[in-house]
Amino acid sequence: MKEDFFGFYDPTNEEIEKSWTEGTFIFDANALLNLYRYSESTRKDFILAIAKLDDRLFMPYQVGLEYHTNRLNVIEGLKNSYYTIDNDIKELFENQLKDRLNKFKRHPSIDIEKILKIQDEFSKKIIFELEKQKTNHPDFIEKDEILEQLTEIYKNKVGKEFSKEELQKIYIEGKNRYDQQIPPGYKDLDTKKKRGDKHIYGDLIIWKEIISNTTKRKKPIVFVTDDRKEDWWKIENGKTIRPREELIKEFYDLTGIRILIYTADNFLQFAKERKLVSQIKETTISEVKEVRKADENYFNFLTGANSELYNRWQHILKPTIAYEQIFNSETLKNLQEITKPASFYEEVFNSEPYKSLNKSASFYEKVFDSEPYKSLNKSTSFYEKVFNSEFYESLNKLNNSVNSYSELLESDDGKPLHKSNESVKNAVNPVKRKRLKKNIEDLDKNTQDKLEND
Repeated sequence: MKEDFFGFYDPTNEEIEKSWTEGTFIFDANALLNLYRYSESTRKDFILAIAKLDDRLFMPYQVGLEYHTNRLNVIEGLKNSYYTIDNDIKELFENQLKDRLNKFKRHPSIDIEKILKIQDEFSKKIIFELEKQKTNHPDFIEKDEILEQLTEIYKNKVGKEFSKEELQKIYIEGKNRYDQQIPPGYKDLDTKKKRGDKHIYGDLIIWKEIISNTTKRKKPIVFVTDDRKEDWWKIENGKTIRPREELIKEFYDLTGIRILIYTADNFLQFAKERKLVSQIKETTISEVKEVRKADENYFNFLTGANSELYNRWQHILKPTIAYEQIFNSETLKNLQEITKPASFYEEVFNSEPYKSLNKSASFYEKVFDSEPYKSLNKSTSFYEKVFNSEFYESLNKLNNSVNSYSELLESDDGKPLHKSNESVKNAVNPVKRKRLKKNIEDLDKNTQDKLEND
């Protein structure tokens, strides 16, 4: 049964031992290009481990082509990272954040100018630190030590390029394989289709070169790659489980040999344990793993709607959308018309119903001495008349506006926003809401006392 489902079985200890003592080691282009992304210490450890393999190294022609084709792009991308971060900081702090904070300039308790000053000092410290780190960045354009070392290490170890006829057969086979999502390489179809067949079917070309080399040499293969896509790895819920079983089975069927496929950090861990390079530091392995994990998380975020990072992003995005909807709602706009220009009481006291009262007398005296009130039948409840008045309607509309927004914050849609953003609480201004409620209660109590005395 094992031969029928060979790809589902882990390699035996004997197969692992034989691969490390006798096997050929092949590093994918992405693993070599990642050398530019490591610190100097980690880079030295990694290159030393590769060099120790010596005549057991083999570079498929397609790997060398992809390394040389993408080398300058990687170098420029790393160099431009400083400018990208600088621009992002300015955009985030100086534009977006400042605009958002300025919306609260009329808040009675928040000192926006003080907050903006702290934010400005903070962003300047980040930019200063970024410039300092930039001076330590190696200039690989001027002198590329990685290229020089790899050129020496791989001298006379590069495979022969496939002929045009052989490549054409691979392209035809690749189209059929990609249509059926047979690994490797089918995930490159959309991202590389503008660059031509040699890039679209690059992974498949490398795979065919490895199989061809193994068929001739009859040596076990250790393939080291930092490609994180599902056309090389079995991925479940955003986590890499093992190499694709179809690849392990196909390789065994065509060569009779087990292939071991490692990530770069796994290779270094095994190299340290087997004393290939005993002085490999744990910090080296950790850094290589962190770079790989960053790539993995970013890839899962872009491609996997079920990934943990994607779901976390959606969890953040959802209340953000709700935040925009709430602040564009008619309810909040109506509330802001009251709270933004002045306090609640200023608005009420400037309203037409209140203006009709004599300012020299108290509010209650005017109400109780007014003709509408005097004309009330003593047997008629005061509330029935008050509740039908225009003045009460204006108060009721205001209270409903406040209550509806409060209910919104207590709803399932509003709770995440209510908990995640203190500024939303301020928008409702609970102090003013409590004052409104207290005034209405006081009005009810005083009126009832007056009725009982009468």
